[in-house]
Amino acid sequence: MDQHKWIAINYTLPREPSRVRVSIWRKLKKIGAVSVQQSMWILPSSDENSGLFNGVKDEVSRNGGEAFMLAFSADEDGERMIIDKFNAARNEEYGELFEQCEEYFKEIDKEIARRNFTFAEIEENEEELDKLKQWYGKIVARDIFCSPLREKAESMLSKCTELLDGFCDRVYEFNVKP
Repeated sequence: MDQHKWIAINYTLPREPSRVRVSIWRKLKKIGAVSVQQSMWILPSSDENSGLFNGVKDEVSRNGGEAFMLAFSADEDGERMIIDKFNAARNEEYGELFEQCEEYFKEIDKEIARRNFTFAEIEENEEELDKLKQWYGKIVARDIFCSPLREKAESMLSKCTELLDGFCDRVYEFNVKP
């Protein structure tokens, strides 16, 4: 395995207001960082990621906290542990996406069973599929080590698209009678 270069940020914040801690946590999750210890987060080293961590560091300082960054390399065991943490974080996100895809499948099945073949229902389901695809795109952007669940996520989104296409055909047939 090639050795990667990493950057980490460690910070402390006052206990109150808690919204600041939540805001920092959300930003770190959104950029794809993983926590390896309490208040220590890691990303692969790059100019972009350094900039992202510097933004977090500045926000911590503005809110009465302290933060520092460091760059490092890890031994083989450390590399494996870090990459496993990245993949576990993405697997969790893909798992949530799978649950929403399953709900999408149920929604289409429910509308077919109800014979709710309306254009409004197509639009509603198109919007939901667009949300799923956007969410998938955000996860993939953070999936730098190619989680083994990425392929399943692609497959489930393809199934969502196929179900919607089939539903659209039914709506058309139901509403445009020869």
